[in-house]
Amino acid sequence: MRKHLLLIALALLSFNTVFAQEIVKSQTFIQLFGTKYYLHTMKTGETLDAIAKAYNTTVQEIKMNNQSITNYQVGIVLRIPVIADNSTPGITQEFAYHVVEKKQTLYSICKKYGVTEQDIYQYNPHAKLGLKAGETLKIPVGKNENPDKQDIDFIYHTVKQNESFNSISQLYGVEIADIVKYNPSVKYSMKPGDIIRLPKTNKEIESNTLVIDKTDIVSSDAIRNRAKEKSDYCPCETYRYSTSKTIKIALMLPLFINDNAILSESYKSDPNKNTLKKNTEKIYEFYEGLLIAIKDYQILGKNIELNVYDTENSTTKTDEILARPELKNMDLLIGPLYTENVVRAAKFANANQISMVSPFAIKNEILKDNPYLFQFTPSAETSIKETTNYFGKKDNASIIVVHNNRPNEIEQIKFYRENLTQNYFNQNNVPDLIFKEVDFANGGLNRITEAMSPNKTNIILLPSTDEIFITNVINHLTNLQKNNNYSVILFGSQSWEKYTNIDIEFLQNMNFSYRSPSYIDYSNDKVKNFVSEFRDRYNSEPGIYAFSGYDIAKYFIGELEKHGKYFQFCIKENNVENGLVYKFNFQRVNPVGGFENHSTFVIKYGEDFSLQKEE
Repeated sequence: MRKHLLLIALALLSFNTVFAQEIVKSQTFIQLFGTKYYLHTMKTGETLDAIAKAYNTTVQEIKMNNQSITNYQVGIVLRIPVIADNSTPGITQEFAYHVVEKKQTLYSICKKYGVTEQDIYQYNPHAKLGLKAGETLKIPVGKNENPDKQDIDFIYHTVKQNESFNSISQLYGVEIADIVKYNPSVKYSMKPGDIIRLPKTNKEIESNTLVIDKTDIVSSDAIRNRAKEKSDYCPCETYRYSTSKTIKIALMLPLFINDNAILSESYKSDPNKNTLKKNTEKIYEFYEGLLIAIKDYQILGKNIELNVYDTENSTTKTDEILARPELKNMDLLIGPLYTENVVRAAKFANANQISMVSPFAIKNEILKDNPYLFQFTPSAETSIKETTNYFGKKDNASIIVVHNNRPNEIEQIKFYRENLTQNYFNQNNVPDLIFKEVDFANGGLNRITEAMSPNKTNIILLPSTDEIFITNVINHLTNLQKNNNYSVILFGSQSWEKYTNIDIEFLQNMNFSYRSPSYIDYSNDKVKNFVSEFRDRYNSEPGIYAFSGYDIAKYFIGELEKHGKYFQFCIKENNVENGLVYKFNFQRVNPVGGFENHSTFVIKYGEDFSLQKEE
């Protein structure tokens, strides 16, 4: 009996050994925040212990990198860091596994274990996006002999989403130059999760009291309390519009009225001369569309007072306009154009608590520090975020980013990767969505072929504006699609339609799509009415700037009518409102910042080569 049991034990041991050896390392990878991971799909009979041995790691390491998985079963996809293969023989690094507590900061964890933030990022790359209560961090121990040592001359601040050098400078009363001086690693930009050193003021050093992270107590409520001090304040929730109320709007645009009048006169004598200043046609078109919107409200009996100011391209002219006493009584500012003028107008709007909308792109730094500023056009970062949400809804998809190793392309890819990680991979266990990067400069067309998946929807993303490069990639994809019957969605830019080397039929065959802030449906009755009205009034066809002028005026006058001058306190996030060709979903960029429009469209080619929006 003893011999029989021994033989069974040896047989089981032999079976387990063979089984462990049969686990083959996956050749599928993803790269998140600079760390490369295997994607291993669990198969029948596999255990975490056996998988850990096959990948030269530990069960704890696997669990720590797959915290959202509660049931390890067949078909589950595990992320296993490739860093586990790079350990130095003979050296054993000890780790502590720390469960993040509610409101715990990265700085306090670093102090507790005597490590730096870079130590934590090395083994927990996802921590760069911030910490979540309940998640586990892998922390290398024994790095510092005195973990309780404190720097009495500095305070430490963990950068939050949408914070800027300027906002942190104001919150702590330190100079931006000092922030850069003591934090050379963030000289050009800061990321959420970065810990920066800030020199204490003399008062803080003398009192030796605990310094509180002031961003935790500054909120939109504080902004509202400041607004309540104004004599014209009325809570937007209880506001009721009266026909005796006049809505006052200041429109500040570089119209160049005098210069254009002179140019128009010279055109009569010499038709070869330029008739208008640069961008004037677009700006006048915007103005004309806005006038039609105001007329629509006036027909309904609303009192709208439009004050038009010509800023030209002059900061002096802009300052003179802002100094006029009637400007302080405006309910809304629209414009101006050009960065320096926008900065001046935004400062005025903030000081006088007047909502201001910028109809054209503005720098995010301005938006982060001004709670009364609205950005109509979504930023590139927001468009990328919305695009990744679109990708995440695709079933059984493989996202393949093809780039030419240009700095601007690499920066865009970084945003795509981080948003996919934060909004999809971390929450959905990486089941069907795969993210691959192809460096065209290193491997060319063969790398694209290797990245394609025959059983998945291949979303080919090209963040490039190089026509020759784009043409080469599209021609190669066309051949692949014909010869291998791949499922392809080509995602790029609307500007490609202007490229002469790209056959529009190729784009249609590959389900070419792009993201746009607007979509004009000429079959829509409201659009037809606007086009007819524009033709009758101005004897010309409306372009996209006319539609934007109309939609902006319609939306903001509507908000003023419903909620009054302080309508910003009644804006609900993710409450999408439709204009003629734009959508509006304004969200604050941070508790003390302004609003950015987050609504865009995905446009694709229909079977008849017409442009269609994808719902």
